[in-house]
Amino acid sequence: MRNAELTPAEQALAAAVPRGQEVDLSTAGSGRSVRAEVLAGLLLGEYADPADKPALRLTGARITGLLHLAFGEIDFPVTFRRCAFDEAPDLYQARTRFLSFDGSELPGLVASNLQVEGNLRLTGCHVTGELRLPGARINGTLTMNGARLDHPGGAAVNAERLDVGGDLRAHDGFACDGELILTAARVGAALNLDGARLRAPGGLAFGGSNLVVQVGLFARDMEVDGEVNLRFARIGGPLTLRGSRLRNPGGLAVHGGGLNAESGLFMARAETEGVVWLEAAAIGRTLSLDGARLRNPDGLVLAGDGLVVDGALRGRKGLSAVGEISLVDASVSGGVFFEGAELVNPGRAVLRATGITVGKVLNLCDGFSARGRVGLTNAHVGSRLCVDDATLESPGGEALVCRRVETRELAMRTARPILGTVELRHARIGVLRDDPAVWPGELRMDGLSYEVLEPRLPAAERLGWLRRDPDGYLPNAYEQLAEMYRRQGDDADARDTLLAGQRQRRATLPWNARLWGRLQDVTVGYGFRPLRAAGWLLALLAVGTVVFGLDEPPPLKRGEAPEFNPLVYTLDLLLPIIDFGQEKAFNPGGGTQWLAYGLIAAGWVLATTIAAGLTRTLRRA
Repeated sequence: MRNAELTPAEQALAAAVPRGQEVDLSTAGSGRSVRAEVLAGLLLGEYADPADKPALRLTGARITGLLHLAFGEIDFPVTFRRCAFDEAPDLYQARTRFLSFDGSELPGLVASNLQVEGNLRLTGCHVTGELRLPGARINGTLTMNGARLDHPGGAAVNAERLDVGGDLRAHDGFACDGELILTAARVGAALNLDGARLRAPGGLAFGGSNLVVQVGLFARDMEVDGEVNLRFARIGGPLTLRGSRLRNPGGLAVHGGGLNAESGLFMARAETEGVVWLEAAAIGRTLSLDGARLRNPDGLVLAGDGLVVDGALRGRKGLSAVGEISLVDASVSGGVFFEGAELVNPGRAVLRATGITVGKVLNLCDGFSARGRVGLTNAHVGSRLCVDDATLESPGGEALVCRRVETRELAMRTARPILGTVELRHARIGVLRDDPAVWPGELRMDGLSYEVLEPRLPAAERLGWLRRDPDGYLPNAYEQLAEMYRRQGDDADARDTLLAGQRQRRATLPWNARLWGRLQDVTVGYGFRPLRAAGWLLALLAVGTVVFGLDEPPPLKRGEAPEFNPLVYTLDLLLPIIDFGQEKAFNPGGGTQWLAYGLIAAGWVLATTIAAGLTRTLRRA
């Protein structure tokens, strides 16, 4: 285009580009317009003069028409500052050294497969259409700080497979109304979204599935209305959403299934509405939920099934969750800390951690509160499971389920009695610490095994603990408690425990068996009170000796009977397996005959119950 056909603004620009000088049209009024075809000619032209140092530095211009630079190669820096474009520039498959649209207004940008040797700057831009960057490669930094992207209902940024060699910065007031898509993108340094505002209600606000960030993803104090998708993303450093507010009611607030955050995931003081999905995610060092407020009533609030944390999981300092936290088959190499957390999901599970493996402590204590079921079936806790000073409530249902739990220590000194059933069936515990003042109302213990109970209470007190099992008499529970007393050298408490178990068992038997059991109890205490049988024998022996001494029975055959001895005669009646010759030699009559029959019957009963009791005792020895 000949120079005579150019406007004054275009002539000034044509003169400035070869020398790399800036042209500022901010105050040119109606003369600030520059035609897109003129710009394209200047950008794609050849500058062979050795004195030329070409660069486009244009400020305050209005670009009319379509700036078509597709497949073009621009071997110098291009800077638009506070410019306004009538149409979306077309930079498809273009190549350039440096490109900036700082503070400019664009109806969109077509830059698929764009290659920039240096930086791409969109700082402070206002883009009202789609910013297309799929397959683009930026060797330096992509900066969108303070930019406003408005494309509601569609993709505001489409940057699938984008490759950024340095940082991707979108903070300092960055706002995006529409989808921000970084699917399968790669960022060679850090991705910074601190303070960003992303809006795509009910849709995908941030699409980062299969995203790779080498240094870290920082999104502190970010506000999001819509889903944040980080499915199968890999973050080489930390991923922090500290203090962010993430809202997607009825959907996924954060989709991190398969996420790999090598230096930790930090959601301290974050607020979410919707599901935080972390199934099969791998988190290094720390997963922090300290002080977070998670909300998804009557549904999953945190889905962490199969989650792996190579470090600690922290949910302290006022964590509040309304909905279910699921950690089924999760693995945490360090400790799990929920001190002071408040979990609410009445009538449902608040914490479902079936099959979880914890390398160190699992703390649900020091002010921890749960309104709903805490399920830890098949959990393996390397050190201690603690619910000390906790409040657990699940009226009419299970409050704490520790079926088949394995841990070295279980501390159950809760702030007040647990409201609901505690399930300890088939758990394996080293030391079980509790407090009689806060024993739960219902405690299922069939198959429970432990080595030590603290505090060390006498059997008379511990038996009240066993009787809290709603399933009634369970032989194993009494055997386990008696075995613990034996290991501690307390045989008396062991016998008291087993005797109490037999009495509890008696209530489950038919009437005739109950009658026989009561007789064994009264006579020999089911074999655990052998001195009681001796007392009965001595009492009967004394009665018989006195009665038969006063009313000597006549001999069966006069002249052949031995000299009558009332003591030996009574012994002969009482002891069925011993024959002193007295019983067969004398024939009592009247009332003494009935006494003799009674002594014989009593002897047989005492002998049988003693034998049964001794057999039971030897079997347990």
